[in-house]
Amino acid sequence: MTTADRTHPQDESLRGGTRLGRRGFLAGATGLLAAGLVGCAGGSPTSSGQAAGPGFPVRIPNKFGTSEIPAAPGKIVSLGITDHDVTLPLGIVPAGLTPWGPWESGVGPWVEPMLGQQKPKQLGTDVDVEAVIALMPDVILGVQSALTQDQYNRLNAFKPVVAQPPNAIDYGVNWRVQAETIGQALGKKAEVDKLIADTQARIDQTRQANPLFEGRTHVTVRTDSAGTYAAYTKQDARTALLEQLGLKLAPSIDGMDSGGKFNVKVSKEQVSLLDADVVIVTTAKPTDVAAVKADSLLNNLPAAKRGSLLVLDDYDLTMALGSATVSSIPFALDKLTPLLTEALQKL
Repeated sequence: MTTADRTHPQDESLRGGTRLGRRGFLAGATGLLAAGLVGCAGGSPTSSGQAAGPGFPVRIPNKFGTSEIPAAPGKIVSLGITDHDVTLPLGIVPAGLTPWGPWESGVGPWVEPMLGQQKPKQLGTDVDVEAVIALMPDVILGVQSALTQDQYNRLNAFKPVVAQPPNAIDYGVNWRVQAETIGQALGKKAEVDKLIADTQARIDQTRQANPLFEGRTHVTVRTDSAGTYAAYTKQDARTALLEQLGLKLAPSIDGMDSGGKFNVKVSKEQVSLLDADVVIVTTAKPTDVAAVKADSLLNNLPAAKRGSLLVLDDYDLTMALGSATVSSIPFALDKLTPLLTEALQKL
């Protein structure tokens, strides 16, 4: 995401098309092969004649097939909207990435300092096959993405693509699975295991330090200035994180049929279903906050009347919750925990 008014992909899937036609794709492939660039990537660790390195080659199954990575990659491109949240703490700055959020750097403030002086090419929300190939990566990451079979096939013809895991929902890969998959692809298992352990420890510590959270009901709802409401289900990363803190999704939302989606639409006539011990309201864009705070239907909920309705006006927090990665979860907990505590003390 490159602007503040773009919605989370879990709310509105990014329909990435390829800009490179079949003829252009084949011509480009032929040119690269003739130049001896496919499988070589400018002297990276995948160049022929080099040792594969410990743990390589690796084969990683995905929803479209299996990718084989012959050696530890020297250059990567990150198409998954938050896959860079895993690579950057490992000291690996992608050559190109799908930007996420309203930030100029294309990455969240929880990892932006890790870019150093480097500025990865921002690839946009459409999967531009030609632009990806031009960066000559050794591996293409698309774990937290909505890659299609056609896009996968075209990219994988050049370099291994680490796509969505088998049976995964687009943009719905659990943060642990995301990190483990990327760690395997990069030959960084030990480092990723530590990242996961540290993040899980933060979650556990937050839960233990806040017994007030245990068993309390919650609803997280996304709305906008037009007054549309979408409550997040157990398929969503926000709900999953809150559940790890000891809260429980309100039965009124848990009992609705979402069709396996991240959220379920709630009409204005059904707004009472959004009530819970604590209600967290996120907005489609930062400019919606003022209108949402004045929403008469939300303000009529019992949670609002007692001060347990949280309209998040910190868009960094909103995006960190939606990201739910090894890097963004600690950032989100720092900001969200005191808000939850204050809201639940009103009960």
